[in-house]
Amino acid sequence: MKLKVFTLRLDPATGRFDDREIVEFQAGKDVLDVSEYQFVHDRVPTWGLLVRYRDAPGGRDGRGDREEPRKDWRADLDAEAARLYDELRLWRGRQAKRDGMPPYIILNNRELAEVAARRPATLTALREINGVGEAKAERWGEEILAVVAAAFAAQRPAEGEGTLDAG
Repeated sequence: MKLKVFTLRLDPATGRFDDREIVEFQAGKDVLDVSEYQFVHDRVPTWGLLVRYRDAPGGRDGRGDREEPRKDWRADLDAEAARLYDELRLWRGRQAKRDGMPPYIILNNRELAEVAARRPATLTALREINGVGEAKAERWGEEILAVVAAAFAAQRPAEGEGTLDAG
């Protein structure tokens, strides 16, 4: 396992963090985990990332001559969890666009699958998922829990629905 630290400063002109260095870095790497830290340095919002990774075998794209596809985390889920996984991916994509960052920084696909499988109802339960630390829970935890709750609220029948009226 190797570590790499990135420090990104907010570009006041665009209101975004320039993540090109991170995107280029991940080519040919198997990223295991990303921890993020947000702080202000010289009055500029700054985003620090600690990336745990290993070099992927077989070349720059990390796949070499292998024909095997990337792991499909959704495939291991039951039908309800797969639906929740899809909802979480949609939320993650919208959130990433709003925040001007790559979606995998918010939650990677493995983390999404674990949230979908475990269906956490509290921030404490959410933080028990490997890769979801204090920073992610503080920044996006309530929204993640809302997506989980909404997905299962929609599946429950409304009060009185599905019952026969004997009168």
